Amino acid sequence: KLTHTEEKLETALRTLGSLKEDELRAREQLDEIKIILNKSKEHMKSYKLPVIPKKYFVELSEATEAIANMVKELERTPISIKVLNTRVDTARDLVLKLLNTTKETIKTAKMAETAIVYGNRYRPVNKDVDFGLTKAENAFYKGNFKSSLENAIVAINILEPGIHKPLMEEYGE
Repeated sequence: KLTHTEEKLETALRTLGSLKEDELRAREQLDEIKIILNKSKEHMKSYKLPVIPKKYFVELSEATEAIANMVKELERTPISIKVLNTRVDTARDLVLKLLNTTKETIKTAKMAETAIVYGNRYRPVNKDVDFGLTKAENAFYKGNFKSSLENAIVAINILEPGIHKPLMEEYGE
């Protein structure tokens, strides 16, 4: 009986040790997730966009809520490791999605801005180019960076066909 009880005790201690490791790992990941979230916010602030798209704020809200849920789970006693792991995965995925959205938004805005500035040299030469670049500027100031980029490329393409290739190369596309 003593050997059997000793084996059960050892199994229980190993399980507790494993659960404690899972909890510590989750706390470390929480810190990493918060760092990524702050990096995303700083990156968005560093580039002076005229308008930050609503999609960014929706994803920011979702990521913040997921982090709050993760913290709540870490504060519970007893901690359900299965639920905690789900919360950690959700928070990490949402924060990484926000970071990707941030990078993509800024990259598109930079490309649109570069295209508009480049196309300005053709404004006095062709009224269609001028009109297209004006549309691109309006879309840019409304936060429609993708539309802005498309309008600028279409406008410049009138006088300089294939302009999208050098622009994409410049931004690693």
